[in-house]
Amino acid sequence: MKPMLKMAGSPNIIVTSDGALTVILPVSITRRAGRKRIGLPKDVAAAASASDLTSLQRALARGFRWRGMLDSGEVASAKEIAERESTDNSYVGRIINLTLLAPEIIAGILDDTVPDVQIDRLGMSPPLLWQDQLDRLGLSPGLAIRS
Repeated sequence: MKPMLKMAGSPNIIVTSDGALTVILPVSITRRAGRKRIGLPKDVAAAASASDLTSLQRALARGFRWRGMLDSGEVASAKEIAERESTDNSYVGRIINLTLLAPEIIAGILDDTVPDVQIDRLGMSPPLLWQDQLDRLGLSPGLAIRS
């Protein structure tokens, strides 16, 4: 269950008889990647920035960018990407493997509805069949967590 608090309206300041101030701010509390986050209501909040993304969402975006570089011929190999990004060749391979995940898993990562999972668990030798990928994560095709 996601803890959520939605308040409508603008901030409210209450002054008590002893001069103390109570400030009420319209905030929402949500659960993101297993952690509770306090955010502003949608009408006040700014557009999501890169810092609002989970590490899994950033890795998935990086994987699609790197796969696009390979597909377009911009780079010849994952080794070349690793050299450009100053990272390890095996890391590049694991991140590119994220692009081979089932569409339900990718959508769940982007919607932040997939339970908190280690990137290595997804990117290291993912099963070829999408159903097997869902089984490995304990998810049903509708992304409901199996008991």
